[in-house]
Amino acid sequence: MFATDPEESLVPLFAESERTGSLQPVGTGIFVEFMSQPFLFTAAHVTDELKNGPLMAPGFDGIHSLEGYVGHIDLLPDQSRNEDHIDIAYYRLCTLCSRSLCTHFRPLPRSRCRLLTTSLGLGVCSIYGHPASRFKRKGGVYGSETATWRGVAGSAEDYASDGLSPESNVIVHFHKKRTVSRETGKRINPISPRGASGGGIFAWPQGQELSEDWSLPELVGIFHTYKEPKGLMIGTSLIAVAAAIQLGQMKNFGGVQ
Repeated sequence: MFATDPEESLVPLFAESERTGSLQPVGTGIFVEFMSQPFLFTAAHVTDELKNGPLMAPGFDGIHSLEGYVGHIDLLPDQSRNEDHIDIAYYRLCTLCSRSLCTHFRPLPRSRCRLLTTSLGLGVCSIYGHPASRFKRKGGVYGSETATWRGVAGSAEDYASDGLSPESNVIVHFHKKRTVSRETGKRINPISPRGASGGGIFAWPQGQELSEDWSLPELVGIFHTYKEPKGLMIGTSLIAVAAAIQLGQMKNFGGVQ
């Protein structure tokens, strides 16, 4: 069974704190069936946490380590992650791990994923993920909730001013100080997107910009950066993820079954 609301496919990701040994939220993953195989899309700076230990997610009877082949776009020589405009990664999940995720989540079908050749034709988009502020811990029980941020996609000038490419990136305007409630029209203080890295950027169809029918928007990118002073939420289009997956396929995903 596939996800109809993207929320069903959004997986909170955790890592163990070196200092306390407790789990801490590190980002979001998107559970997707792509090329008839189970994947988890996320940001590369989230999978960078693997140098300290495994990433973990809710499964059969608790929170377990993710298992599978991990792929990403390599950094250029002498480049830091902060300078990485692509910042995407994926897990080609093993069968047991994907079945474990299905205890709580549903994969987004390939039909809900759009590979853009340019982001300039986009209208209104929503970023959807698990922000750190929604993380809860009570004793040994961990919890998380999703949140969304909606705004107008960037113009050619936005991409040029930030040195980004509409062929590989997706920009969405979201100014915290200009946020208003769709219900009341009054200004509100929105949830911070910190911790939502790896969440999805979903494009709404023309004429449905204010809709709440989440069966309509398509996944077009992976969110990884929020430039609060400029009011820009930035991600990478799925075509970069597809390219990374093609490279992983050439390596047979490390033999993952």
